[in-house]
Amino acid sequence: MRSQDRLTYSLVFLLIFSIFSGIYSPEIHSELEENNDIKIESISKNNNLIDIPAWKINDRWNYNGYLDMVDFIVDSGVNTNLQTLTGTLQSTVTEIYITTVDNSSSLVYKVESEGYYEANNINLDGQPGDLEVNMDTVSIIRASDLATVSQEASIDINFCRDFLWWCIDVSVGTLEVDQSYSPPLEGYDFPLSVGESWNQDYTVTTTYDGSSDYVDIPEDTVSQRTANYEIVSQGFSGVSYASCATSYNISSTNADGDETGYKWFCPAVRGDVKMETIESLGFTAVHSLSSYQATSRQKVVSIDVEFPLSPIDMEIAAWVNVTNSNGNPLANEQLQFRYEIEGNIQTITTASNGSAYVTFNTGSSPDYSNSGDDLGSHGILAWINSANPHTGASTVTIDPNVYEIDLYVNQDGVSVERTRENLTLTLDENVGFNAIRDDSITFSIPVINRGLRFSPPTILEIEGPDGTTTNANIPALSSLEEARVEVSWTVPSNQPFGETVTSFDININDGDSTNNEGEFILFIGSIPVALLSMAEEILTLDELTINGINSYDPDGGNFYCTFSLESLEGNIITSEEEDCVYEYTWDDDGIFN
Repeated sequence: MRSQDRLTYSLVFLLIFSIFSGIYSPEIHSELEENNDIKIESISKNNNLIDIPAWKINDRWNYNGYLDMVDFIVDSGVNTNLQTLTGTLQSTVTEIYITTVDNSSSLVYKVESEGYYEANNINLDGQPGDLEVNMDTVSIIRASDLATVSQEASIDINFCRDFLWWCIDVSVGTLEVDQSYSPPLEGYDFPLSVGESWNQDYTVTTTYDGSSDYVDIPEDTVSQRTANYEIVSQGFSGVSYASCATSYNISSTNADGDETGYKWFCPAVRGDVKMETIESLGFTAVHSLSSYQATSRQKVVSIDVEFPLSPIDMEIAAWVNVTNSNGNPLANEQLQFRYEIEGNIQTITTASNGSAYVTFNTGSSPDYSNSGDDLGSHGILAWINSANPHTGASTVTIDPNVYEIDLYVNQDGVSVERTRENLTLTLDENVGFNAIRDDSITFSIPVINRGLRFSPPTILEIEGPDGTTTNANIPALSSLEEARVEVSWTVPSNQPFGETVTSFDININDGDSTNNEGEFILFIGSIPVALLSMAEEILTLDELTINGINSYDPDGGNFYCTFSLESLEGNIITSEEEDCVYEYTWDDDGIFN
């Protein structure tokens, strides 16, 4: 019995431990419908860059979440009905201070998190009971770019095994995991823009401590890793949270291209409204924001940068502004200005208008998040160092190839929303850019000024999938300001299957004409047709063959069959079969769906 317990609890311990240790036939068609022209719905511009937020002590984010463990359980061989652990996660900023990070003076946030997850009335190898996980985490976050410097996690795992009318607590194990990242791990690359991607090589040092009667505590490790990130879309995250209707989906992969998760950054809450972590062992952790509690800001610090996009080694100016909560300027406020990438730290004081003027050299230092579009994007900080510290933050992007005016049609930044039967979905590379006949499509096409000066008003020419052309008036744009043109298209009911192309071209003679045009490809297909055949009655213990091989996809694509049926115990069993044939046997009489 002891060996059976040891196997069961060891697998549970490894399951929970691993969660926190890695932290898409020719047809004959009639003429297309006449009303499928692409239509301009709106033209808007946004000079509010999605820049780095400034946190304050006692800012708090509360999440509801779950750990999906189906694939892990199947691979582990544990006989259990456990599928998910559900729970909550609360993260709070508890300190703001200066420390040394990779030999550089850095302003950092200390964020403390408390997580609790449980699964009740489960069965582990014949042992009924409840599984509980408590986790306390301390993260050090660099204020200039929200990069993770280090993370410490304390994990306590307990299984309350049912015994008569009570349950007996079994301590599966306690574990302490300390991880540090060099350089700090940059999961964001401010300012955020759809279509932007970056990668980073880093070293992670992990130390372990703790105790368990069922498994050995791992050895300390030092490993080199690569993280890849891309902002794949903007729009609705799936979480109905006030002010977060427009969030930014940052998806990540590892060096092998395997998905490691995503997060939806919401500017209104200064953080993530939803996040998912996918681990290679076969489980997924998902958290959705339930509430955000921002600490009252009696003083508001902001930074206006003369050139948010700048050449290298250029002397530029910034204005650091301090107001009260009502927006009134505050004079004689002493702050520390910090351009940490170049070691530029100055003490400044606001004038009667609540503003302090400062100059600094942008330098020529790259950052560790290699995007290929610039040399680096570096944080600028200003903070009031007091018992109740206040911070302000902004970003300057340095690029050796900057022009006075450079309008950029960002084809990788096109956002697409698809509406089908009153259900709207934001498409991205993970979902796939595809639609079916009669779907309503909305394209959001971005035009960005990647130059130093205001661009003149101009025209964006858009050619739709049917070959019709329409023009959108693009207003004057300041440096890094973005205009978005929203156009709609309803897929005709007789649209041929295959790829459709929407192309766009900006009419301007600017510094770089190579980025003035682009195109977006959307695949038009069809929903597969499921055809099922099987015997309606069989004898107990006889094998039932469920046959879906006559199913087909009208657009000629590949497909597989997913079978769902009711077991003897009343549970729904699901199985994916590439050959579309599934066999099942019931051990007793009954009527099953």
